[in-house]
Amino acid sequence: MEGMKTHMMFPTPLFECSIQGHKELNLELTKYIYELKKNDKVGLDKSNSGGGWHSPFFEISKSEILKKFVLKIFPFIHDITTKQYNWNCTPDKIRINSMWSVVNQKNSFNLRHFHPNCNLSAAYYVKTKEKCGNIKFYDPIDQKSMQSPNKNELNDLSSEVITVVPNEGDLLIFPSYLHHSVEENLSEDERIVISFNIEILKNL
Repeated sequence: MEGMKTHMMFPTPLFECSIQGHKELNLELTKYIYELKKNDKVGLDKSNSGGGWHSPFFEISKSEILKKFVLKIFPFIHDITTKQYNWNCTPDKIRINSMWSVVNQKNSFNLRHFHPNCNLSAAYYVKTKEKCGNIKFYDPIDQKSMQSPNKNELNDLSSEVITVVPNEGDLLIFPSYLHHSVEENLSEDERIVISFNIEILKNL
């Protein structure tokens, strides 16, 4: 409207990145993850529900495929931290402090949760088919839900939940405080995701 400016104050970003050469990479990652699953069928009990498997935390330094994976994704992480957020940090101060995999079979899902004690979190899609479970993000401003008017059509300002339909090779990076969940896998295929947390180390 003439005479009016809109200022987007305190926006919550979701960065969607596409990894080049992901098909070959994903084959190697799938092999690595299934080998872990074979040796630890129970896994960890986190947000996974309905029979989903949460791997032990990865030991990146001991795996060539994980080191290769980190080299692929780090340029995106560096750009987001130093150029998008404009944080004052050198590459040696950007640390992936935890990484793991979630394998959701049919009827598995992940409960709403967030990731404490880090700055950014991410999900990389190794294997995902139609109806295998989309990821849902929730408005971090709780007060908005206290008095929510009816909407003509949802947009970025009026939505309280946003659903993202990922593809294989997609990397989603978002603030760690952002609550999210994963819908039930209604397909006959397993859904494989690698998740990780990013911490920015402070200069001493």
